[in-house]
Amino acid sequence: MSTGGRLMARYLRDMGMTHLFTLSGGHIMEIYEGCADIGVPVIDFRHEQSAGFAAEAAARLTRKIGVCAVTAGPGVMNVVTAVANAWRSQTPIIVIGGQAAQPTLGMGALQEMDHVSVLKPITKWSVRVTSPREIPDYLKRAFTAATTGVMGPVFLECPMDILFDKASVDAESMPSEVEPLPVSEIDVRKATELLRSAERPVLLLGSQILFSPHAHHIREVVESLNVPTFTNGMARGALGSEHPLFFLHARKAALSQADVVILAGVPLDFRLNYGGSISDTAQLIRIDRDSAELSRNRPGNISAHGDPGDFLAKLAKNFIPPSHSWRTWKETLQREEQERYARIQAEADASTRPVNPLRLGLEINKLLSPKSIVIGDGGDIVGSAAYTVRPRGLGGWMDAGPLGTLGAGAPYAIAAKLLYPDSDVWVVFGDGAFGLNGMEYDTAVRFNLPFVGVIGNDAAWTQIKRAQLPFYGRAIATELRLSRYDQMVEALGGWGAFVEDTSELPNALQAALASQKPALVNVHIGETDFRKGSISM
Repeated sequence: MSTGGRLMARYLRDMGMTHLFTLSGGHIMEIYEGCADIGVPVIDFRHEQSAGFAAEAAARLTRKIGVCAVTAGPGVMNVVTAVANAWRSQTPIIVIGGQAAQPTLGMGALQEMDHVSVLKPITKWSVRVTSPREIPDYLKRAFTAATTGVMGPVFLECPMDILFDKASVDAESMPSEVEPLPVSEIDVRKATELLRSAERPVLLLGSQILFSPHAHHIREVVESLNVPTFTNGMARGALGSEHPLFFLHARKAALSQADVVILAGVPLDFRLNYGGSISDTAQLIRIDRDSAELSRNRPGNISAHGDPGDFLAKLAKNFIPPSHSWRTWKETLQREEQERYARIQAEADASTRPVNPLRLGLEINKLLSPKSIVIGDGGDIVGSAAYTVRPRGLGGWMDAGPLGTLGAGAPYAIAAKLLYPDSDVWVVFGDGAFGLNGMEYDTAVRFNLPFVGVIGNDAAWTQIKRAQLPFYGRAIATELRLSRYDQMVEALGGWGAFVEDTSELPNALQAALASQKPALVNVHIGETDFRKGSISM
């Protein structure tokens, strides 16, 4: 006979949990014991938000589920931002929240509050477990909710008595695979005919590709279609860094001129000007796991509910590209790519002290390998890095996604290094973003998880400052100090360097990677007009 907490640990492992991410809490410590019994590492962070971010990263990296457990009251409240981020990024995680023992509820127990109601609007399912015997059924339902249809987080509130009480539950098999969501063959045939008549087609791969059953061979699928392709969100890196069908800089021109646009798990949100970035005359093929998304902002000429990877795989099987392979159209886009990149290169070389943000991204890109994982945690600097850092494969880029959350960088990196110890892990930080969870360098040092953080330090919340200056002629609440965050990391036991001149940058980046410690290269960057007008609100 076991306890509820130990049973929960075993069942979560069977469902795909590789690590339990947490911040120490008395309400949930019986789950820790269960993890120790079965060999699942417990990784404790300095903030519950970080534990939630790490669970989200683990889900993306394993394409299964991520799990975190947090104590009651402020513990659950601190993880809310990470849960909201998983909600917007459509990432399947299970969050276990502690609660006072049920006999004491309503009596003023320590850290007692109604967590379930708080989490309900930003989860697929939010519920209290009331008996140890409910644990297997509730975990099965949690996994199904998190991984079916539009993926997302689930919250299970677990009072102390159900975790510490003895439980005699028969061994059960637990689900571990994400269920496919096949698309209609009729929609695929319609899309085949539309694409066959296209003169200027464009394919956009979005985040839902990452969790598709077809994720591992999406490159071959795109090659069969032979359509110019752009990637965003978690799909970045899907074609590698130099594939002839992969385009990075010409998206604005491509969408304004295209006659057929395939949106594979790509929402028409602020990133595409709510659909306004696409030509009014273009025919839209929209595929999404969220049926509501298919009619949001601009309806598709073909709207297919289901897994975007499944749709593209079926489309590729039925489609034979035209003999001309849209050669003229690709050459037009390639010229736009080359012109845009030449402008980036020229600006990157224009100044040496302080370092140009574009040059910073280009220098990082030179050091990436096929195993590299790059994480973006910031505003303006990550916007620049998106044009200069090219992930080498699907899953090789992570950022917080459309919620615009800051502070995910170090937790993501810790999860990435745990799951892929042979990979080099990089984080591009804004100096503002670093302030949220920079103390997680302590966690990385304690668990000996080396990664390289690079701060683009311009002593400001630049993305907001860009909006303030033209609107008001002054900046308020957006000024920071040119702080020595590298010295903070050294004090925590990591490796640090401060760079002010471009000539120092390559050696500093290489030394950080070679240090085999949690490292931080704190780079003083200058102002640039590259992202002038790039304001998202």
